[in-house]
Amino acid sequence: MRIVATAAACTLLAFAGTAADDPWRPYHVEIGRQCPAKHLEWLSPADLRDALETYEASAAPRTHGAMSVAEADRCGTTIAGATCGNLAEIEAVRSAGELPALAKSVCAAFVKCHGQSDCIAAEPPTTAHKH
Repeated sequence: MRIVATAAACTLLAFAGTAADDPWRPYHVEIGRQCPAKHLEWLSPADLRDALETYEASAAPRTHGAMSVAEADRCGTTIAGATCGNLAEIEAVRSAGELPALAKSVCAAFVKCHGQSDCIAAEPPTTAHKH
């Protein structure tokens, strides 16, 4: 019986992988380092998509291009959902050495998450009305 249990556990571990295999890990580590109390690992894919689009709009042309190409190459056949594009763009930003800047942008875009997909966006800055 012990052999069967050990074999089953080994099989499960082989399929589960390790934390080092998690492609999201570098991003989660960086947002956890910069704004741990906000729990932005709980952002919904759509909220993260919005934050990535905001970052991409202000990124250097090289990074902006890399983000667009990464998403198109990796997710061109994906019909629905934001997760594929999110991960592709995060990996492009990481490859460009700009993950800390992306995390800073995402941290600034949200006040806090209370649970999975239960996040409060930061208020956009307002401009003073001219009289």
